Amino acid sequence: MNGKIIRIIGLSALVILTLGCKKQPKPEPERPDEQQKENTAVPALQYKHYLSAEDDLAGKVTPLTAGLKLVLQDSKFYAVGERILNVSFTADKDIVGEIKDDVATGSGKTVKMQWASEDPVNRPAVGHAPDAAGFGLLCLPGTYEGVFSVETVRHTYAFTKSITLTAGQTVAVTLDFAQPDVQPVRKVGVIGDSISTFDGTMCSDEYTAFYPTSDPNVGTNPSIAVDSKEKTYWWRLIYDKMQHGELDVNNSWSGTRVVHEIKNGRKTGQSMGAGFVDRALNFVDPDIILIHGGTNDKNQSSPLGTYDWDYPIGQLDLNCYRSAYIQLIKTLQNSYEGVQIIIIIGDTLTTDYENSTIEIANHFGMPYVDFVGVSIAKCKGSHPTSQGFETMANTIYNTCKDYLP
Repeated sequence: MNGKIIRIIGLSALVILTLGCKKQPKPEPERPDEQQKENTAVPALQYKHYLSAEDDLAGKVTPLTAGLKLVLQDSKFYAVGERILNVSFTADKDIVGEIKDDVATGSGKTVKMQWASEDPVNRPAVGHAPDAAGFGLLCLPGTYEGVFSVETVRHTYAFTKSITLTAGQTVAVTLDFAQPDVQPVRKVGVIGDSISTFDGTMCSDEYTAFYPTSDPNVGTNPSIAVDSKEKTYWWRLIYDKMQHGELDVNNSWSGTRVVHEIKNGRKTGQSMGAGFVDRALNFVDPDIILIHGGTNDKNQSSPLGTYDWDYPIGQLDLNCYRSAYIQLIKTLQNSYEGVQIIIIIGDTLTTDYENSTIEIANHFGMPYVDFVGVSIAKCKGSHPTSQGFETMANTIYNTCKDYLP
């Protein structure tokens, strides 16, 4: 009897539960293709606030759009350090526009990514492989032929490419600044002492020159005389060895040192700063600067001093070779953005000046050419003959050709 009662109660409870709950219809699952029916815009002008190309595209590449990751690198060092302002791709057909109901409607053949951040430190720049900069562009899927244009603080570069962009995916394209469609002209500045002078080529008539008037071979032995600017080491390097070189300014003065010093101008006799560190701002718009100094610092026993790496400009001891050289480099880097500096060590420097200069070059990661121990034909004192300058030009180019387009 008790067992029957229990079964009846359990059945009643089940009936009540069933009657009290209204059955809800199951929602039909949304089909994947209908999730993408909403409009998707691919703008012609896009903005970059990050260093990473992946960040540029994060959350933007859908099954209906395509990502383009640009790797901006230099297999040599022609453009390394140049800050990138924007990149664009102009295609043979529409690459930007709007997608609605799986139909892409193009509205332009150019997509452009603009660097928008005002952060002065973290900003994309051309890097030597594999330290490349990256830009990410959102595009319409398709196969395109066109031209990539990259504007830096120094130049504008063009790269003709064919690319295929697949919906829902990101493809990487590498632009090598050692091989653009056309390599831009690189302006080369020279700062030096009498070895780098030639009358009529320097940035000031106040600066005295050794060549050609003090070369004893001029008029007597023309085969080895430096009787024209075309025979100097720097002219040969810029115009004979480089493929895309042009002189910016020859900022050289006979008898001068790297350290601060005062000399009288040749024309007026007016006293003026003559040290390399005093003349650092005499350039116009250089891509590359050759520093050939130290010979007169050695000859006049300029004190070496210490390596005050962390001292700011204005607090360095400009009467000492090491700290004056450090300020010279910092001033050049601050004044000419993206400039590549090449350091030339003269063959007559003693070991202490030679090693000090190498230490400075290594600290700043700069290429250098060391002529100590190299046989260079001379006409008088430390001054090379025409053949000596040919040796110098060949050696500088062969050592630093990856920096000299």
